[in-house]
Amino acid sequence: MSNFSDFIGGGGGGGSFPTIFLHNSQTWVPPQDGNIMIHVIGAGGSGCGSTVDTTIQSGAAGGYCRKNSLAVTTSGSFTVTIGAGGASVIGAAGAGAAGGTTSVAGTGLSSTLTATGGAGGALSNGTYTTAGVGSNGDLNTTGGRGGYKIGGGAVGLSGTGIDGGSAGDYGTTFGGRCDILGDFYSSSLGQLSGSSGGKGIYMHSSQDNAAGESEAGPLAGAGGMTMTGANASIAGHASIGGGGGFTFAGNVVRIHSGRGGQGCVVIQYIP
Repeated sequence: MSNFSDFIGGGGGGGSFPTIFLHNSQTWVPPQDGNIMIHVIGAGGSGCGSTVDTTIQSGAAGGYCRKNSLAVTTSGSFTVTIGAGGASVIGAAGAGAAGGTTSVAGTGLSSTLTATGGAGGALSNGTYTTAGVGSNGDLNTTGGRGGYKIGGGAVGLSGTGIDGGSAGDYGTTFGGRCDILGDFYSSSLGQLSGSSGGKGIYMHSSQDNAAGESEAGPLAGAGGMTMTGANASIAGHASIGGGGGFTFAGNVVRIHSGRGGQGCVVIQYIP
């Protein structure tokens, strides 16, 4: 059972309208009576890791589901399941892993609110990876796609999420941005926002390379990492919901692809 154990953001009304961020599966009991909006975010898929530039794909974003308003009391309870982000591919060439499904079921809900996870990047030159989808909410959207020589996809809050992209080649990739930009953890009173996507990095060097700007904030996709030297190539990770970036490295033991963003449930008390 959880009572504010994950994260409680600020809200209007001197704390009478809190926003609660749930990052772990649990039974959630409302801390006060009122009306809530529920946001359900599926996990993102991780990018693939490859030594061949014709088989590099980034991961897709999770789906999104929103319940606009639900009356709750402290006697109710909800089963919250948080999807795990797709795990990084490390030390060997391989396809990325799919993100897990996030869901909420409980008192007053006629059906389970669900957001499935995005697919991991394949060892393929196929164009796109399949994104997660939301279902049973008042608003249900499909995530943005990752794919071949582009960054990871982003979660869509108002419609289909924005796909990862590229300015022309694997050295200029970027993750999709959230379609509503802002500080995720300052969201309150029925509003939710996310980040811009990560930027891809290309280097030819004997030095190890970390992800840097290819990392992605909440609800955005990560950029890919291309490293043609002999050392480590660590791609951009996504944080919440977004797709992880691919890694293209000259040495298979140095591969470290970007992990997919974990799922999340955001519960906002509203007037």
